[in-house]
Parts: sequence; structure tokens; C-alpha cells
Amino acid sequence: MLHRPPDKILIKIFAGLARSGRYFGDRHRRISDPEAKGICLMRFSTLSSAALMLVVAGGAPALAQTAENTPWVELETTSVALGIGGQSGDGVLRLPNLGTNCAYAFKVDGFGAGIKVGISKVAASGPVAGMTKVGDLAGDYGATEGSVTLIAGAGGMSMKNRKNNVVMNLKSETQGLDLGFGAQGMTIKFQEPPQNAPRAYIVEFGFNKTWVNQDSRATLDQLVKAWKCRYANIWLFGHTDSVGKEDTNLELSGKRASSVRDYLVGAGIVPTRVFTQPKGEDPQLARTADSVRLRTNRAVVVVVQ
Repeated sequence: MLHRPPDKILIKIFAGLARSGRYFGDRHRRISDPEAKGICLMRFSTLSSAALMLVVAGGAPALAQTAENTPWVELETTSVALGIGGQSGDGVLRLPNLGTNCAYAFKVDGFGAGIKVGISKVAASGPVAGMTKVGDLAGDYGATEGSVTLIAGAGGMSMKNRKNNVVMNLKSETQGLDLGFGAQGMTIKFQEPPQNAPRAYIVEFGFNKTWVNQDSRATLDQLVKAWKCRYANIWLFGHTDSVGKEDTNLELSGKRASSVRDYLVGAGIVPTRVFTQPKGEDPQLARTADSVRLRTNRAVVVVVQ
């Protein structure tokens, strides 16, 4: 799920600062976009070895699957008639592994087949495994063992998406009634909403300050709205200006990154998705001489990946 932050994201951060009248290196010269790219790659190459391994190798710490953070589906079909074709119904995918109140509605066909005449509503629910993005849920599902039967024994069945590794273990929520599926299994119809939000944000801080101000909260609220319920991790790189001692600034940048992390977690993003990396005054976002106050450098760079 986690990959190296695309170069173009970081380029936009630095080139954007240059175009807005802020300077790198020689403070009397604007830099070009190619120079911004070089600076960008050089400065972000100094990530700690642990963070770099995560970013390059594409592996975030695995989440322990518990009832509290496991993806979950709920299915329901109404006005069931006797037959083998299955019925159409509605479903909800819940993603507590990503954040609070993360849910996506979908349609399902082939669920509820073979149910006794007279049943007006059939419901089922169960955990989902193998998802790497929300869109993985859609597709045709068949039994994980053998062919699909009309009435699943003991009120439950494991169903696998035929196009990927998503598996759901469904159990009947209708008392005394086993599950039924169409002869070809069931189909979940779901279109993942398009994602056009930025993958990089900058949160600035006052001199020697670590709290998230009102303007920064507005920026982070946009991030939460766009990314809380998506399969993506969030990296927070803390920075300071060149005023003060290096070790003090490193600690200060860590507190700024932690402050942003606390805000995101408080807004409902699962803590295990948010990573912090204090950078101190080296590298600076905008190069200056020592002991120069510059708000641009008192910031947390947020990268969504």
C-alpha cells in the first residue's frame, strides 16, 4: 500500500515556493523548476534509514486484524422469491481500519437465492480480507471451496472475488435462515469515487510555536475530508528555520510533526496510518543563512502515499 512519494509531488512543493517569490540557495535569485527538482530530491533523500526503507520497499507496518479495525460488509435483500437466479439488494462496506465513520454503499446481485417463499428480508454480514483499495470490493464472487450451493450450510459461506484476493466470510443475520446465492455466485457493483485531491500539503507555524493554528486546521480538514477513508498512509516531515541550536530545532520539528499527527488522529484517521519524521533545520525548505527567521521553514510537509 505504501510506495515512495512520487517525485512530482515534492517538486510541486518546492517549485511552488520558488514561483511564489520565495528563494533557495542564493536568496537574491529565483530558481527554475529543474533546479527545484534537484533540490527537492536531494533534501528528501536525507530521510532516516527506517523511513526510507518503508518508502522504497513499499511496506508499512502490518495492522493486526481485530474486530475493531477489520473491514466489514453488510448485505440485505428484500421481497425474496423462490428461485435459483438470486436477488438484487444493497450493501455497505465499513472500513474502521482507515478511520471513523468510513462507509461506502454498493449494490449486490445473486444474493438471497433459494430462500423459502414468504421471507420478506434476508441479511448477512461478515469480515473482508485482502483489500488494498476501496475499489477492490467490486466484482464477481464465488465460493472459496467447490461450487456455489443454493443454500450454504450452517448459515455462512466464504466468498472470493474472482479478479483479486478479496475474501468475505458471510454469516446470516436472519435468525433460522441459511444463506443463498445464485448458481454463478454473487456480483458486487461498486464504483470507487474519483480522487482528485492533492497528495501534498504544507502546514506553517509561528516562531517557536508547535500548535496547529486556525489556518492550518482548515488545510488539515481538507486532507481529512479527502483521505480519511482511502487506503493511503500519511507522512509528516517537521521543519524549523535556522534560529537556535540544531538539537533544539530537531526536537522542535518533531513536536510540530506530532502536533499535526494528533490533529489528524483526533479527526478520525487511524493512528497506524500516520508517520512522523523530524527534520530540524536541515534540510531547510528555503535555504537561508544561520539565525534567520523565515516562516516558510517553520512547517510540516504532509505527503499522502
